[in-house]
Amino acid sequence: MLKFKNRIEEKEVKGAEKASFGGPNLLYLTLRKVTKLYKYITDKKSFPIIVTSLFALFNPNSVLAADKYSNFEELKANESPLSYNILTSDVDRRVLILAPHGGGIEGGTSELAKELSKSYSTYLFEGLRIPVASELHITSTNFDEPRALDLLNKHDLTISIHGYASSEKHTLVGGTDRALAAKITSLLIDAGFSAELLAEGSRLAGTNEQNIANKSSTGMSIQLEISTEQRREMFNTFTLAGRNGTQNQVFYDYIAVLTKFINENVYCMAGVAP
Repeated sequence: MLKFKNRIEEKEVKGAEKASFGGPNLLYLTLRKVTKLYKYITDKKSFPIIVTSLFALFNPNSVLAADKYSNFEELKANESPLSYNILTSDVDRRVLILAPHGGGIEGGTSELAKELSKSYSTYLFEGLRIPVASELHITSTNFDEPRALDLLNKHDLTISIHGYASSEKHTLVGGTDRALAAKITSLLIDAGFSAELLAEGSRLAGTNEQNIANKSSTGMSIQLEISTEQRREMFNTFTLAGRNGTQNQVFYDYIAVLTKFINENVYCMAGVAP
């Protein structure tokens, strides 16, 4: 599994500050207040409520960390049509490339989807507002743009492309089609990319039935979560305006893996475009 490194920064406390915390008297008063608070919590049976509140406060998936818009209608009602773009192509019902967080939301996913759209059916939503394109992010379980739903209903397998924040070059692979997800993970590794298959039900695995990727005609999907650093390495200039036209060999190597996977496992053809 991907290891996350946490850095703890220690701040130096000056000598004068070390001796100014109130001494024994303040400690005694503090303990009295804590004891009274504990007794109140116990008497009122409010401990579960407090624990739930603290969990919501520190949980990044809670309502406190929610998107600005809970669905596409809200976004459409409050944003200029110039702040986003939707690209669709319907080539063949066997596979749909889905990138619901393109543009400046999850940088680099637009370019990957556009390249794949030359051969495969594609749905791409791009956040173009500068700054804070991230405010146009609608989480995958709430994403309900009508054209996306219509295309998904017409296709058998979804390959969704996302980005997650990490300074390591890595791809997290999920989705409901576990066998195909395992195959694409192996292909990425064989091509020299760092990748891993996430456990079903893990946070970025995309296996929730409400996930937009799982609303294909069969409910089958593969989800690619590509780290920031891995996406950055695909371009000579990693900005919203600079990515177009600066795709490099890493970008095309990654595309080659996805193309090979689709052709051999979905179209059952070796090295031949559909």
